[in-house]
Amino acid sequence: MSRAIHLPSRSSRQQASRASSAQHSPGVKLTLCGTGSAVPSWVVENDYFVQELGLDTSAEWIVTKTGIRQRRFVGTDGSAAALATDAARQALDAAGKHPGDVELIIVATSSPDYSMPSTACLVQQQLGAARAAAFDLVNACSGFAYAFDCAARYLSTGMETVLVVGVDLGSRLVDMRDRTTCVFFGDGAGAAVLSAGGRGRLLATTLHARGDTNSMHAPLGGHVVMNGRAIWNFATRVLADTVRDLCRQAGVAVDDLRLVVAHQANWNILRCAIEELGLPLDRVAYNGDRYGNTLAASIPLALDEGLRQGRANEGDLIALVGFGAGLAWGGQLLQL
Repeated sequence: MSRAIHLPSRSSRQQASRASSAQHSPGVKLTLCGTGSAVPSWVVENDYFVQELGLDTSAEWIVTKTGIRQRRFVGTDGSAAALATDAARQALDAAGKHPGDVELIIVATSSPDYSMPSTACLVQQQLGAARAAAFDLVNACSGFAYAFDCAARYLSTGMETVLVVGVDLGSRLVDMRDRTTCVFFGDGAGAAVLSAGGRGRLLATTLHARGDTNSMHAPLGGHVVMNGRAIWNFATRVLADTVRDLCRQAGVAVDDLRLVVAHQANWNILRCAIEELGLPLDRVAYNGDRYGNTLAASIPLALDEGLRQGRANEGDLIALVGFGAGLAWGGQLLQL
């Protein structure tokens, strides 16, 4: 059974019925110091699946059903650790931090380079972050939301700096002969540096799970199998519900959100959920048209792009929402 996970506040929470951003919960100290992202150089257009792979589909069908026009693939020589390290370096640079400042590295991934060691340990070595503990977290497309929550809890125990990375090679999780899955996924990495200091606040966090392999799964050593209709019904419901839950916890109105950064599964899913919430579409971050579904990387990729474009600034409220195989979902509400 699912349950919400609430971080302790240093002062009692105000009534959830308050809907003014001026009266929201004080939350806990957590500052998003910097973000970064990395994608492979190989751009794969929709025509690739028709002209190169000979699949019974079309570029127009893919765009209509998913919103995806292109994605990136690593090819045979790329690695999850290399992408994750590139994204982490960007995030550290943006945060004005050195690898030696990092005390913990959490990497969310479902496509590691090795079963052991963890991708996080490889990132730690490549960064030269000698002080940092490191581990991987596996929870598919909700992985970054789970990793973010985990990082916040470590920061609440006395750590000062935690690096959270989402990286996945979707191209290695699918059967390229299966048109029902291969057109959706891409490869990429995104990273965020989180600090216990600064002006930022974590106002709410929530995690949920419901074990279900029928909607989406990938057998060990096998490829992704997906029930598109079941995923649609699940995703459109939990995305909107999670945003409402986060706002209720924090005592803010949905309309107070400056930006919603959700898992980039499908533009039609995002559009449907955002419209249900009554928000204008320019409040949702979207880059799935260029990167496809990058699983655990999709939230930090979209977050990094949105912040670099100035779509949210200091003091603004942003919601992060992940959902996917598990079934698992969750998210965070931040004040930058």
